[in-house]
Amino acid sequence: MSSMNGERHFLDTNVLVYANDQSDPQRRSVAATLVADGIRNRRGVVSSQVLSEFWVTITRKVQTPLPFELAEAELLRLRSMLVVAVEYDTVVLAVHLQRKHGVSYWDALVLAAAHTARCAVVYSEDLNSGQRYGDVLVENPFR
Repeated sequence: MSSMNGERHFLDTNVLVYANDQSDPQRRSVAATLVADGIRNRRGVVSSQVLSEFWVTITRKVQTPLPFELAEAELLRLRSMLVVAVEYDTVVLAVHLQRKHGVSYWDALVLAAAHTARCAVVYSEDLNSGQRYGDVLVENPFR
C-alpha cells in the first residue's frame, strides 16, 4: 500500500465498514490496520459523506449490524482523522470529476473530498485500482 510513506490517504466507506464487520476476517484485518494507522499517524482522511454512509451501512445493512452504542463509539474514534465537509466547492468538483471520468456521482464526491484534502491515495474497492484521477491514485487494499 503506497501512501504509508507519510502522505495523506483517504479511506472510502467500504474500508470503515470492513474494519467493523465480523463477516470477513481477512478484509477486517486489512481495513482495521488502515483505520488504526490513519488515526495513529494523523494521515487518514474521511469525509462527512463517508461517515454518513458508514453509519447507515454498519447499523442497518451488514449481516450483523453494530449496536448503536458501538457504532457511535467508532464514529467518535474516527473523528481523530481529518474529516472533509462536503461543501459547495466539493460538490462542483465532484460534478466535474463525474463528467470527466465517467464514475458515479457518489464515487466522484469521494474523489473530490480526497483531492480537497490533498490525499495521495484513496483506499477503496469501489473504484478502479491503479487508476489515477488527477493527483489522486486509487488502490484496492483487499486485492
